[in-house]
Amino acid sequence: MQDLIIGTIPLLIAVLASLKYYGNLKSYRLQIFPYYLFTTLIFQTGGYFYSAFFKESNHFIFNIYILIENSFYLYIFYKVIQRDTFKKAIRIAALIFCVYYLYEVVYLNHFLVYSAQTSNMGKLVTLFCCILYFAEILMAEQQLNFFMLPMFWICTGVMIAVIGNFLYLCFFHYILQNNLDPDGKVYGVITTLISVIEYSFFTLGFSCKKIWTRTK
Repeated sequence: MQDLIIGTIPLLIAVLASLKYYGNLKSYRLQIFPYYLFTTLIFQTGGYFYSAFFKESNHFIFNIYILIENSFYLYIFYKVIQRDTFKKAIRIAALIFCVYYLYEVVYLNHFLVYSAQTSNMGKLVTLFCCILYFAEILMAEQQLNFFMLPMFWICTGVMIAVIGNFLYLCFFHYILQNNLDPDGKVYGVITTLISVIEYSFFTLGFSCKKIWTRTK
């Protein structure tokens, strides 16, 4: 419960910041951030209380969230990135993720067991999009102040979260098989720390004074 509270506070702050600076999110495609963050809040708290009250696995809840989370980031990066070559690469990455998700979670019937492989696939795809975004702003013809770009802070937060979770989930099955984290405390500490960092960066991004660049 303590980990949930600590991890939820920065998420709530990020939600409030996204609502406060909602008018700065000039493109309606970027204005879906508050809804995504609120959805994340529902899934995180809902997953915890479902398991606590019903004494059953909440893995299926987070398997659903894998699809929501990665689909959202694929959409956001696709709309923010302007280079046609990079957009095509994101479309290919999205197709690969969707096919893998359907195969792993639906076809192999892993819906009720948390699919670490699918989660890692989504994180790799999201990390790929982060790299494309950074590459685009670094190659921009005009001079940019990265620290005044909301998406720079958001992308940095996403990258930190993706890498942190990816490293743990790479050893997820090994940890379970060898009972190295029986009560999930280590994973709880890792995810809590990552959440604090990620949503703190989100809050910085939302509070930037520079207006969001209108996308196509």
